[in-house]
Amino acid sequence: MTKTSIEQFANDVDGYLTTAQKERVLVMRNGQPVALVIGMENKDAEDFHYMTSPEFWRVIEETRRMPTVPLEQLKKELLGDEDPANSEDN
Repeated sequence: MTKTSIEQFANDVDGYLTTAQKERVLVMRNGQPVALVIGMENKDAEDFHYMTSPEFWRVIEETRRMPTVPLEQLKKELLGDEDPANSEDN
């Protein structure tokens, strides 16, 4: 993360916006953070919505806590008695 003062940011807005495409830029006033600049290049409105949505991240966290099924078990369940190593998809 790059940190800069408001004055430095104002003197090189384009440079800091370019930097923000690769890493976050924290803008400081009197040593205190006042803004965080996050690059949006190669992102769209939907990406931004999900990046900032507490509901989306709550669902992600809930999903991560759910039990998982090992891949080999899933293949066995889907393919029945077939040997997963001999399936055409491998």
